[in-house]
Amino acid sequence: MKAYQFLSFVSLLSIVLTVLLSPLANSQSSSEVNPSSCIREPQSYLEPEKLAILAYQGYLEKQGIPGYIAFNTEFATGKITGQTVVQAAVAGCLLTNQAVHENYIQEVQQQLQLLFQEDLGR
Repeated sequence: MKAYQFLSFVSLLSIVLTVLLSPLANSQSSSEVNPSSCIREPQSYLEPEKLAILAYQGYLEKQGIPGYIAFNTEFATGKITGQTVVQAAVAGCLLTNQAVHENYIQEVQQQLQLLFQEDLGR
């Protein structure tokens, strides 16, 4: 392989890695969101049931919460919790940080559990 081909390959590889890894970097900084980066205004409150349904339907995939079957699998293994859904909602500009309190997180957890049980019953 000639030097210019190697450099082209390395440049292309770095571009591909940057594109692939940047969503992961954004999803891990879920507790600190710059409101100016939001497309729409985050809400100070969203009904726990509605947030659970949105998470289940895949609306938080960019923030690391998969939808439907993968959601059920990750919920069953404890990878998805009320805490992770609320954090993802803040990162995804659905909620402001004001919504992040223990009672709200517990309510979201209960709604996630109900969705999970309902889906298992089908």
